Amino acid sequence: MTSPATSRSRADATVAPEGEVAAAEDSRHGPIAQLLIAWSPLSAILVAYWLAQWITAPLGVGDGADTNRLGAGLHVLGPARADETLLGAVPSVWLQARLVDGSPHWYDVVATLVYVTHFVTIPLITAVVWFRLRDRFGQWLTAVLAMSLVGIAGYLAYPAAPPWLAAQRGDIGTLDRISHLGWEALGLDAVGRLVQLGQSGSNPVAAMPSLHAGAALLAALFLWPSVSRVSRILLAAYALAMALTLVYTGEHYVVDVLAGWLVAVVGVGISLVVERLVGGPEPSGGTT
Repeated sequence: MTSPATSRSRADATVAPEGEVAAAEDSRHGPIAQLLIAWSPLSAILVAYWLAQWITAPLGVGDGADTNRLGAGLHVLGPARADETLLGAVPSVWLQARLVDGSPHWYDVVATLVYVTHFVTIPLITAVVWFRLRDRFGQWLTAVLAMSLVGIAGYLAYPAAPPWLAAQRGDIGTLDRISHLGWEALGLDAVGRLVQLGQSGSNPVAAMPSLHAGAALLAALFLWPSVSRVSRILLAAYALAMALTLVYTGEHYVVDVLAGWLVAVVGVGISLVVERLVGGPEPSGGTT
């Protein structure tokens, strides 16, 4: 026979607000465990990227195969010609011809620091959303995963040489890959070498679209409804700074950046559609 107290406790559990249920669940785990839980879905991005790198590997950057494992060939001049059509020149070549003189400057430090933030932006915002905007966490994950998977599919369908690789091949003007240069000015040459080592093991033809640019814009688009006016300005400035950094350092063409922004918009759009389909909560309007 069930006591009245037991019946009331069961009824309370049934009608408990979602926030209270989440709080009860959180109480079972410490913040570190919660963070690992929040980050775990991001492993799908790493798996997809590694798979894309394996598919692209035969293409190589030297005397490798003419196509990747899906039969897609390397595009070298297409993005460069698109930049020329839009802006009258290849911006990466134009900028380095005027700003690079063999020694690092303050703007190289800024570019280096902006560039490296890409590798912490998604995990950091994932943590912030988990702890501060929990009602939007599913929407954030959907946006991140959608943007990343669409972008990685782009790498497979359209393997493209970034400016630094096209310059190495002699297909465009002179420029270097200088996203590590600022570490020298900071006296952190070892960090710069570590960045270069990581770059040497990455997919060299994963340029179109630029997920560096996409992630920066995705952060601004997603957080926009939930942050203050000052934070919005900073988020917009960050997205623009990342775009300029990628072009200046020879990592991406302008059209790569524009394509990255497009997949960010697609990611947000997919997350909104999924939210409506599953009847999720409205986006939070509070500020952080």
